[in-house]
Amino acid sequence: MSKLRCQRAGAVAAVGGLLWVGWAVALGVTGTESDPILLAVVLSALGVVAGLYAVESFYGARIKRPGTGGTWLGILGGLVFAAGQALRIVTGNGEIVVGLGVLALVGGSLLTAVALVRTPVQPPWLGVLLAVGTVAFLGFEVSAWLALPYGLAWIALGHDLYRYDPPDGRFGDARGDYGWSG
Repeated sequence: MSKLRCQRAGAVAAVGGLLWVGWAVALGVTGTESDPILLAVVLSALGVVAGLYAVESFYGARIKRPGTGGTWLGILGGLVFAAGQALRIVTGNGEIVVGLGVLALVGGSLLTAVALVRTPVQPPWLGVLLAVGTVAFLGFEVSAWLALPYGLAWIALGHDLYRYDPPDGRFGDARGDYGWSG
């Protein structure tokens, strides 16, 4: 993936995170899952998928198997989660599909977070923020506000992927240059 494509995918991930925060706030305030909120959920999940794709495509050689597998699991989970929410809009059913998507999205996001902390291709605090946001998202059934940290994590990670015009070393040899930290 070229730097420009990664930056564009990072922008989409940041917008997806912003939409994620938007629907979490709207759901927290209203307490009802209306069709516009569910549509925002679908779009935000697709933004997260773009972010996971950017991380895997750009850093896959460095984050190795757990991270690469996690990003692909998260991509699959995000797509299934979005499809399940779209099914809920159209038919009113789809909770099982949503549940399966959430399981894969959470598992993939946690593996990706561990890879971001373990391999300094991004600032490690972004991986920690993603891990904390992912774990908080598991409590969504208790309170819609617990989805908020996951969206904030994607705003931060997407912003970092977009704004930073990295030196070539950041994207260099998979065994050597780790970019931001040195």
